[in-house]
Amino acid sequence: MKTYFFGDIHGNTFALEAVIEHYRQIRPDSIYCLGDLVGWLPFGDRTLSRMRSLNLPTVAGNHDLMVAGLFPDHPHQLDRMQASAYNSGLLSTVPGALDYLLSLPLSIETADMAILHHSPFHLPSPGITPAITHFSYLDDAALSGCLEAWRSFPQKLIFSGHDHIPAVYELVETGGMPNLKDIRIHRPDAGRSMTISLNPESRYWIKAGSVGGPYRDGVFAANSVLLDSTAQTLTLFRIPYPLGPLRQDLAENHYYRNLKTLLPYLNL
Repeated sequence: MKTYFFGDIHGNTFALEAVIEHYRQIRPDSIYCLGDLVGWLPFGDRTLSRMRSLNLPTVAGNHDLMVAGLFPDHPHQLDRMQASAYNSGLLSTVPGALDYLLSLPLSIETADMAILHHSPFHLPSPGITPAITHFSYLDDAALSGCLEAWRSFPQKLIFSGHDHIPAVYELVETGGMPNLKDIRIHRPDAGRSMTISLNPESRYWIKAGSVGGPYRDGVFAANSVLLDSTAQTLTLFRIPYPLGPLRQDLAENHYYRNLKTLLPYLNL
């Protein structure tokens, strides 16, 4: 049984098409999208239309919900707020687009895995509207705060995106109280894919990285993950895509020349 995961597309249709071609070659049994279809790049209408045509199980990301107007961003995230406002205006002209983003679930669960944008341990309680504070990054403090909950979590596999850095966090069972030293972190090298074998005694939190960027590890390649439950392996893929057309499309957008976070795309 092969299951494919990708997310954090952020309007990058060139990267998205490379991922679609990649999973069509692999022919997995199921495919999940980890959210953030839109936000950042000014082409959210393109990626949203393409993703809706694929009809894949998809969870909501923080950018999806900010673009749809569910909650505001952190005040210091000026570039991100401007990108969200741009995409919100863009998608307001597409019938049903914002309602679709608001309809996405925060998580999907199966018997073996939890699928969501960021963290099952930071989701809002039932009946509470999500906020940007529910979408922090997975640093040592966040890991420390959820170790006990992670060890007793019903599913041994957690698949998420959000951090834009591909990695597999392995919580090794020691029999005692878990701490940070019990976590092994597996990361792919720049430009290379990585496969690890699953230990039946460990728990895994898989961060799939970003399809469309911004790439927080500096590697301009689309990222995705494959779980092979028969072989008991995880593969983190680095998928190249044509950067020239993306650079040209972005350079033609005068508004985006002022967003420093996205300047690396123009310097490729």
